[in-house]
Amino acid sequence: MKKFLFLMVTLFSAITMSAKDDVTVKSGSLAEVKAAGNSFVFIVWDYSSATLEGQNVDAFLKAKGADWVAGYPQELAEAEAEFARALGKSKYVNVTTEKDQAQYIITIKVKDFNYGNTAVAVWVGMGAGDAHLNGSVEITKNGSKDAIAVLDADGVPGGGFGNEARRRDAYEELGECLVKLIKKAK
Repeated sequence: MKKFLFLMVTLFSAITMSAKDDVTVKSGSLAEVKAAGNSFVFIVWDYSSATLEGQNVDAFLKAKGADWVAGYPQELAEAEAEFARALGKSKYVNVTTEKDQAQYIITIKVKDFNYGNTAVAVWVGMGAGDAHLNGSVEITKNGSKDAIAVLDADGVPGGGFGNEARRRDAYEELGECLVKLIKKAK
């Protein structure tokens, strides 16, 4: 048993040390947003090219059943609100629902969302079985089409029990990662 425990701790340590950041700046800089301090941002969610677990959204939901189809819009709304709350906790930005009031537009293009596996999460733990969000984040000045920063969201994790909780957790994590990147910007 001690050998097994030692092996698990060693494996977890190796994975943690080699882990990559879930959200990285692909181009541009967040320094302008940081320097502006306490600016207003408007959030746009783009699901036009999104998939669920690599499948077409409508086909995936239909295969899961009527409850999934009916609950999906509410699931998205709750998760998006969680992202806004996480972002709004920052001293660098304020989230607004009035686009004309915003200095910056944050557009999140969701590429794929994978709900993960609850059974694996329970039995293995340590993040195994988590949901994952993949996509990109573009930040532009309001009125401009040129991005001041483009970020890659690659496997942003979401834990919890239940699909809605996993999505909310992943969106909250995305917001927290964005806040950290703004804080570190130079």
